[in-house]
Amino acid sequence: MQSKKFTMEVGGKTLTAEFTDLAHQANGSCLVTYGGTVVLATAVQNKSMREGIDFFPLTVDYEEKFYAAGMILGSRFMRREGRASDEAILVSRLIDRSIRPLFNQKTRNETQVIVLTLSIDEDNDPDVLAILATSLALGTSNIPWAGPIGAVRIGKVDGKLVINPTYKDREDASLDTVICGMGGKVNMMEAAATEIVEDEIMKALELAAAENDKLCEFQNKIIKDIGVPKAEIRLAEAPVDMRAEFQKKVIKKLEETIYIKEKLNRYEAMNELKRQWMEECEENFKDTPHNIADSLFEDAINNIVHKNIIEKEKRPDGRGLKELRQLFAKAGVLPRTHGSGVFYRGETHILSVATLGAPSDVQLIEGMEVRTKKRFMHHYNFPPFSVGEIKPMRGPARRDGRGRADKSASGWNRHGFNVYKRRQL
Repeated sequence: MQSKKFTMEVGGKTLTAEFTDLAHQANGSCLVTYGGTVVLATAVQNKSMREGIDFFPLTVDYEEKFYAAGMILGSRFMRREGRASDEAILVSRLIDRSIRPLFNQKTRNETQVIVLTLSIDEDNDPDVLAILATSLALGTSNIPWAGPIGAVRIGKVDGKLVINPTYKDREDASLDTVICGMGGKVNMMEAAATEIVEDEIMKALELAAAENDKLCEFQNKIIKDIGVPKAEIRLAEAPVDMRAEFQKKVIKKLEETIYIKEKLNRYEAMNELKRQWMEECEENFKDTPHNIADSLFEDAINNIVHKNIIEKEKRPDGRGLKELRQLFAKAGVLPRTHGSGVFYRGETHILSVATLGAPSDVQLIEGMEVRTKKRFMHHYNFPPFSVGEIKPMRGPARRDGRGRADKSASGWNRHGFNVYKRRQL
């Protein structure tokens, strides 16, 4: 077995990145150890382009293995892993949000990251390690990616900011946040907190940024030492003549359409303009795939909106940068529930329902990280009609959060409400 190890100190503990031939057929892989917690991240990218899609096909799967905890867990009748737990889904999202912005979004080669938790101790959460292992697996591989990134957990324990606090420290922490970034900047942040002043958040961000820069420097040295040249990926680009036609006939009308104040009228006008553009492309650019013309239109919307917000502080609905959408709230909307309410922020509409159960309604949780009785369950539902889509209703999907299990009596659920939500442009 071939092996090469690199170490650095993070939060007073040794972080070890090990590169072996364990997953030698993957484009890249890395074992990261911190205390008694070990994760293996692998990254694989298809050599050929996936045709007929208008998005970057990245999949991130974080897999919990009960053997990692040294226990036989699961339900009484099924003593093995089944569908992904709430915790696993949330960590998958955490990794995805951290790495996705650093890919070229025009890539159409299917890419998959799989992270396995191989060992877990009672102190160190594998989620931050999973991000670092993924960053190293991608960074040392031939997969084009603009990393590496650093990832660190900051907790406020007994009035002090602590790097990578233990599970026990986090139970009573007034701040528990995971921050990812590079070059002194933040590209992903997830946080749970009690009432905390803005200055404390800023201090946490500054501490995390400094630590992440050290982690990036550590990773860059590894990549320089054992990394391989990046592959050349054919990107889905529109032909020059199609771009010229778009600039000539569509771009000005599109900018006018984006800033129609009434949302429904704006969407209707944009859909009509897009329909006209797609029909013209079908007639004049028959040899160019349909999704190329679609991406050109969508990219233009994205560029116009961002450019005008940054340079002119101009939003599509006419609001200023510091102006909130109109708010509305009402309680007691359902007659037979223990509690109910609605809350509107512009066209984001939420229905929240509370139910009080008996002590026997407690849920037994036996997961790799969490073993407890759950008395507070926070569910987030995202039905297709909430965004004007048509999809089958087949139980909770990965888009629907169930909330993290409480890790203590005073623990928090960082995700989930009973929500019916509409997207904003």
